[in-house]
Amino acid sequence: MMKMKTIKILLFIPMLMMILQGCVPLEIVDEIQLINAVGYDKDENNEIRGTATYPIYNPDGTIDFEALSGVSHTSRFIFSKLNTKSPKQLKSGQLRVVVFNDTFAQDGVLEIVNSMYRNPSVGNRLYMVVAEGSSKEILTKKYGASPLPAIYLQDMIEQNVETENLPETNLHLFLYDYYGEGLDPFLPLVKAGKDTIQIDGIALFRGDKYVGKLNHRESFIFKVLIDGSRTGQYEVNLHKGKKKGYAVIRNIKGKTKYHVKKVNGVPEFQIDMKILGEIHEYPPWLNLEIPANIKLIEDTFKKDVDKQARDMIKEFKKLHIDPLGLGDQVRRREKYWNYKDFEKNYRNIKVNISTNIDIVESGVIE
Repeated sequence: MMKMKTIKILLFIPMLMMILQGCVPLEIVDEIQLINAVGYDKDENNEIRGTATYPIYNPDGTIDFEALSGVSHTSRFIFSKLNTKSPKQLKSGQLRVVVFNDTFAQDGVLEIVNSMYRNPSVGNRLYMVVAEGSSKEILTKKYGASPLPAIYLQDMIEQNVETENLPETNLHLFLYDYYGEGLDPFLPLVKAGKDTIQIDGIALFRGDKYVGKLNHRESFIFKVLIDGSRTGQYEVNLHKGKKKGYAVIRNIKGKTKYHVKKVNGVPEFQIDMKILGEIHEYPPWLNLEIPANIKLIEDTFKKDVDKQARDMIKEFKKLHIDPLGLGDQVRRREKYWNYKDFEKNYRNIKVNISTNIDIVESGVIE
């Protein structure tokens, strides 16, 4: 009896596949143009200027790209306008990166982000960035490391998440932080030079509007506070007597714990960070065979991290944003948590920072 049921199910599967195929329009790759990057700017009339790029595969095996640009009041209609300039229908099945100009992002990005999220051909792991400067210029420049600007940007983001000071972020995480109570989203901030582009820090959002930023150095501390990062580097300014210099510390393992208690009905935080670091560079006058010199680096590093973390949280309160998710930390611990009450008390919430630094000498280089 079980065998007969199995045979019936196996016979039914091909029929079901035929029915489903009949419901989905077939798309032949040679007849469509797969976009891999989109950028958004404000034009002189305060309309949206959208720029889309797609790869061109040449007969000799080389890869190039082309860009199309159009202006409209809505992001959806921009694609309609871009299609009027393309011999093949534009599709977003290979979309990897979306670039928002900083001025554009200040007015809000939710309409576009939600539109992408509702598009079944766009993956949730799509990268989004805020650019200081024109997104069109960024997406139409050629960068030496890759023939495609979209791939260059994607690889740059992934590399900085895996090895440097950039916390993980994508379309899914942005929307999770936006819709979650007690959270605010953030995105990578990029800056274009004459022939290059670089990660310049982190763009901070209040809701869906870009309102502030963190530099590369601050991003190290932010990343440890967010997810207890195992990556990133930090430059420490050292003073010993009349001697001055810098040491570079690489994070081997960072761990952060949030402790919350209520004082007169208002949450109070104790944030404990633990960073295991490795010295990658130091001044020639500093002898690391002397334990006191290692302690000098540890103490200076701790003082820097504590101060920058406190200043960072102070700035978050001033901007009335919560990218660290302090509200979410309270929500997890309280059954009857009220977001409006937390928001009302946010600027007065006391946050204590304590950092434990442990520097190891292995891998030290001059």
